[in-house]
Amino acid sequence: MLARVARYQVAPERCDEAVQAFLEAGRELGELGGLDTAYVLADSESGTMMTFTLWETRAALDASEVRAASLRQRASKSVDAEVQSVVVFDGVRDLREPA
Repeated sequence: MLARVARYQVAPERCDEAVQAFLEAGRELGELGGLDTAYVLADSESGTMMTFTLWETRAALDASEVRAASLRQRASKSVDAEVQSVVVFDGVRDLREPA
């Protein structure tokens, strides 16, 4: 399992709009296959947002890279958001599982 986490900054009053833009992008991303889970996170007081996607395999993550970048740019531009970072993490452990 791999995670791609992108961080954005948007005007706080545009957070609801941004959530909708990222939801639309997420639906398109899900059509690629290999996407396990996707979330959009928002702090409407500060305008900080994140998208969090979990991918079944490295191949699925890699295959999504170009389309994900395009969708990320489209969604962020539609609400004048700034993409601050995009990072890929290895899924190491499910914290709900006993040690």
